Amino acid sequence: MRHGVRKDREPMTATQWNFWIDRGGTFTDLVGRAPSGELVVRKVLSEQASDCGDPAVRAIRELMGL
Repeated sequence: MRHGVRKDREPMTATQWNFWIDRGGTFTDLVGRAPSGELVVRKVLSEQASDCGDPAVRAIRELMGL
């Protein structure tokens, strides 16, 4: 594998985020790599009665400033 190129996907660019999600019964863990290369970690409740929608998507949107 060449630096910055993954065999199974398009080459990574400096302007994109990458996310990895681990969904558990109580918590969902989210690791994000910012375009700058910084790694960011979030742990959110897997189910939140007061909030609609997917907690991982909400965490991603928050990290991206959306």
